Amino acid sequence: MARQIDLESDLRCRFPAAFHASTHFRFDCGKGWLAIVETLCSLLSHANECTEHAPTYLVGAVEKMGTLRILVAGRDARANEWIMFAEQRAARTCELCGANGRLLYIDGWQRVRCQPHAQTTRPFEEAD
Repeated sequence: MARQIDLESDLRCRFPAAFHASTHFRFDCGKGWLAIVETLCSLLSHANECTEHAPTYLVGAVEKMGTLRILVAGRDARANEWIMFAEQRAARTCELCGANGRLLYIDGWQRVRCQPHAQTTRPFEEAD
């Protein structure tokens, strides 16, 4: 399984225009949300390459209070819509596997999980 640092590097390599060269990007959530973040990276990368507007750079994709939070530098109205869609989609997507899920409260933790992962509180395993 890929480590978090490998996922971060992979996203930067595939979508360079979505990231500012001097800014560190942080992917700190489960791989179930990776496809959502990849789609957002693709949209931002394309928009940053093809627009005269100030670019919107991805700074982080993190889990907070059980939901996905997208961190950016700069933001225009179109990027704002994409970010809101990504965060809303993740609220219905299991953070571990990407299946349909819902926000659950488990042992004091808030997590979006599918039925098979409903009792798993950790967002990802150290070995992932």
